[in-house]
Amino acid sequence: MTIIFTEADFDELWQEGLETGKIACQSSDSEYIETWQHPLKKGLIQVMNLHPGLYLQIGNYETPITWGDEGQHCESFPLTLAFIMAGGCREQIYGIKEDNCEQAGESYLFFLPGTREIEVHPTGLLQNIRIRVESHLLRTLSVGQEESLPELLQSFLEGDSAPLFHQDVGKMTPAMQLAVRQIIHCPYQGMMRRVYLEAKTLELIALQFSQIVESNKPKHQSINLKRDECDRIYQAREILINNLCNPPSLIELARQVRLNERKLKQGFRHVFGNTVFGYLRDYQMQQAQDLLLDSNMTVAGVAATLGYASPTAFCAAFRRKFGINPKAYQIAGRIF
Repeated sequence: MTIIFTEADFDELWQEGLETGKIACQSSDSEYIETWQHPLKKGLIQVMNLHPGLYLQIGNYETPITWGDEGQHCESFPLTLAFIMAGGCREQIYGIKEDNCEQAGESYLFFLPGTREIEVHPTGLLQNIRIRVESHLLRTLSVGQEESLPELLQSFLEGDSAPLFHQDVGKMTPAMQLAVRQIIHCPYQGMMRRVYLEAKTLELIALQFSQIVESNKPKHQSINLKRDECDRIYQAREILINNLCNPPSLIELARQVRLNERKLKQGFRHVFGNTVFGYLRDYQMQQAQDLLLDSNMTVAGVAATLGYASPTAFCAAFRRKFGINPKAYQIAGRIF
């Protein structure tokens, strides 16, 4: 059963986390960092003020259990672009989209000031970024080129208010995926970091708006999933990541989550933007990155932990995925 926290419950939980040291906060004039080592969440949330009217939020954390929270956006909540690299969430946005899944490999554009929603966070790794753009900056960026702005956003040219919407823009392009990875793994510090992140954030805005403009028809939906089928797809993912070293076969996985094999394959690709075992390989590689950087494990130890038959096989898989040997990645990462 999924636990749903009210705003009051979550505020109380957050305050208790601060007092017990399970949640820590750091802030400066331009950046806010929240570090969680809590039963609900383990990892980081960073929010950066890159430019007047331009904010970047990076989420990079694990959710050990499935939980949700109910809250209301403030009336000044700005236009938001979201890019999901790993994980996702299920949302009920009252009056807008009451049965919505944000999925890995997709990007979204929404404007939801004053709306109330329930957001459910399934177990597993979540990596995403959200870009907040205030309307005055949108007008500044489009001066002299107003006609090139997506039709969906034309109403922002006349003022700060616009119709509420939540749009699935579609699959992230390779250029978007690269820019998001570069933001999450930014190698710079100080002023250079801020300049780099602002440039990459503006690049993502351009890439997403261009994708909207060039799309002549709504995103094709290859499959419609019922709520319980969506839940079973997430359950299949949990089974995979809990059995990294000895994953079940596709037939056995389908049997465990009570879906036929075809529905499992189609649903998994729809929700996570990857095949079942493509997702498993990507997850193993993400775990490999973390183990190489955050521990004293050897490359051979990481290979054994992730269930590879030999360090050679692991090194080949890592090199195919990231274009670098795991030992070189480990050394470079620890320098930064």
